[in-house]
Amino acid sequence: MNDYAGIVERTNLVELVQRAGGNLKRAGKEWRCACPLHNGNNPTGFAVYVESGHSKWKCWTNDCGQGDALDFVQTWLSFTKEEAYQYLGGERKVDPAEMARLAVERAQRAEKSLQETIAEAHKALEELRAARKWLEYHETLTQSSVGRNTWIDKGIPEVWQDLWQLGYCNNFAYKSDGELYHSPSLSIPIFDGHSQDPINIRHRILNPVNPNDKYRPDRPGLKAAPFVCDPEHLDLDNVLLIEGEIKSMVTYVHLDSPKWQVIGIPGKKSYREVCEAFKGRKVWILFDPDAIEQAQDAAGILGGARIIDISMKVDDALNSGYLDTVKLRNLIKMAKKA
Repeated sequence: MNDYAGIVERTNLVELVQRAGGNLKRAGKEWRCACPLHNGNNPTGFAVYVESGHSKWKCWTNDCGQGDALDFVQTWLSFTKEEAYQYLGGERKVDPAEMARLAVERAQRAEKSLQETIAEAHKALEELRAARKWLEYHETLTQSSVGRNTWIDKGIPEVWQDLWQLGYCNNFAYKSDGELYHSPSLSIPIFDGHSQDPINIRHRILNPVNPNDKYRPDRPGLKAAPFVCDPEHLDLDNVLLIEGEIKSMVTYVHLDSPKWQVIGIPGKKSYREVCEAFKGRKVWILFDPDAIEQAQDAAGILGGARIIDISMKVDDALNSGYLDTVKLRNLIKMAKKA
C-alpha cells in the first residue's frame, strides 16, 4: 500500500501549481501569482507558503479555498480524495486535453460566479442608496445620547461623528449560524471619494452573539471596502494602513495632520487588494499585534513599507493614554522598512 501521506509531504507544491498554469514569483517567504484555479487576474491573489513546516496554498480573491497538495489537486482536477492521492503518487495520469477541458470549465464557472456576484452587489448598492439608510442612522445618532456616548467611548468626538456621518441603530437584525438576532449597532458609511453616496454601510454590532463576529454590512451582497478617513484627498503621499475602521478613525483623530491619509482595512483577509491600490506610495502599516505575519506580507506586496509594531491594539493604546499624538508621530518616524 502506498504511503499517501508521505507522498503529499514530498510533493513540491510550487511545481504542482506551476503545472496547473500558475506563474509563481518569489515574494519574501512566499510564492505568489494569479490564482490558476479560477484564472484570476490579481497577480498576488494566490499564495504558496510554509505553515508549521508544511507547504500550503490559499486563494485570497475567490472561493477556491486553501490547503495542501492533495486539496489543490482535488480542486484543480475535480478529483476525489483517492484519485488525487493516485495522481500525486504517479498511479493516475491525466490526458492534456482533459486538463484543458477542465481548465475551460473552471474559467466558465468562475466567470459566471463573478457576474452573479457583481449583479448582486450592484442591486444591493442601488437599494442602499435609494433607502438613504446612512442618513437615517445618523439622524438617530444625533437624537440619541446613548449612540453619541458610545462613539465617544470608542474615541470619536461628536464633531468627527458628524463629519463622517456615523450613525446608531437601535435594533439591527443580523444572522449568525442561520439564526436571526437583534442588537443595537454603530453604523459606518464607507465613501470612496468619487460620490456623495456611500458604497457600503458597515454595522459594528454592540451585543454580538459571537464576540469574534462583530461586523455586518447593512444588507447582504455589499462588498467590504476600506474606510478612507479623508475621501476628498485620495492622493496624499503618506498613507497609513490600519486593521479596522474604528481603529483608523481613532488614529486619524489623534494624528491630527492634513498630510496623512489613513485607511481602515475591514479585517485581516482583505489587505492584499488594498495594498495593490497603494503600490508606489509611501506606506506605513499598523495592524493588530496578532497580525504581524499579515503586516509583513502586506509590506512584500507593496514592495517595501514601514511596519509599526506595538503591543496592543492602536485604539486601545490611544484611548487609554498609553499613546498620545506625540508618541504616535514618533512611532511613525521610527518605523523601519520591512
